[in-house]
Amino acid sequence: MAVPFGNLPCIAMGGGSDHKVYLSKKLSPEEGMSDAAPDGASNGRLWFLGSLPPPLNGQSNYNIAMLAYLSRIATTAVLPLGTTFAGKLWRSIANAATLLLRARAGDTVYVSVPGQSGTWLLLPAIGALRLRGLAPWLHHHSYRSINLWPQQGIRMLVAVAGRNQRHVLLSPGMRDRFAALYLQRARRQPRGQAIALSNAFLFGLGGQAHRRPDRAPTLGHASVLTRAKGVFYLLDLFKRLLVDLPEARLIIAGPTSDPQLLEAIEAAVARNPASIDYRGMVTGAAKEMFYRDIDLFVLPTTLIDEAEPLVMLEAYASGVDVVATDTGCIADRIIARDRLLTMDLDTDSALILRRLTAMSTDWEHARAAHLAHLEGINTEAQKEAKSFTTLLLDPARDVTTT
Repeated sequence: MAVPFGNLPCIAMGGGSDHKVYLSKKLSPEEGMSDAAPDGASNGRLWFLGSLPPPLNGQSNYNIAMLAYLSRIATTAVLPLGTTFAGKLWRSIANAATLLLRARAGDTVYVSVPGQSGTWLLLPAIGALRLRGLAPWLHHHSYRSINLWPQQGIRMLVAVAGRNQRHVLLSPGMRDRFAALYLQRARRQPRGQAIALSNAFLFGLGGQAHRRPDRAPTLGHASVLTRAKGVFYLLDLFKRLLVDLPEARLIIAGPTSDPQLLEAIEAAVARNPASIDYRGMVTGAAKEMFYRDIDLFVLPTTLIDEAEPLVMLEAYASGVDVVATDTGCIADRIIARDRLLTMDLDTDSALILRRLTAMSTDWEHARAAHLAHLEGINTEAQKEAKSFTTLLLDPARDVTTT
């Protein structure tokens, strides 16, 4: 789908995709990811700035899907952000030079804003766009800028991007908080530059409710396993649950680069081999089996960047109930606030026991309710996507925060 683009010299500094620029052609509608794209397509080039795997994480995974979606509606030039420190530094300079020399009036620019220090490395490219008279669409996947307000990198991004910059946030609540903190405080920035766009519009709906297999009550957790994702707490929580529900099981899926966390998981499995199952990284059919094998998805995340976890949407797509912390956009997406974790072992264990008991009495109705909840999220997301796509292709239109 993508071939090297442009005649600028390429200098390899870190390998992989650190030094490449790609041009992907428009896809036919049937090759796209969503029904939200309009019939018309942009005649200008759409520049895509964002991180792509490797490494694979929530944002790079989303960026793959968004790139495929945008390629339906425009000829898309991809400017990667690099993977190694040297590669990221080189891309910061090379992307700015490419945009300064190659971007033209009528082009559209989509930026998947990286986290932490990556925001500062975007500034040369954003400055180049301003010199070319182009305003970027800045898509924020992290709640860090809100949780740790004020973030000077985001302030600088807003200051450099100019009056016609557009911001995409993952829920109405996230949109409103970001706009209040950064856009309405910025001098000479007009109101109404932020829109909401749920991740759900790219990932479709789930399957059908099915009869519950004959198995013990089973909890599940899947993520890139870290301390901030709450895995240590999850192990303690499951230990507490076993006091009241000794037949319960726990399935954990996902990779980890934390040796102490891996050791703790393996030790828990060794102590309770009949109760705890660690499956490592799961994809494709193995991921589908993971969701079929669980009754309740548990997400005790305290990650400062956490916004709208894709695993939460995946769980609902499989008809699985979710309990999670009130972090990022989770409260905007959870089926009911009585599913929010408190990070108190006794309170959360009691919550999980209630949810498992409720589902055991009416399994198929509960599954159908979770599928219907995702359908509602997806319906609203498709409306948001239509608005986003229309505005993306017609930058002369105004954006509103409502």
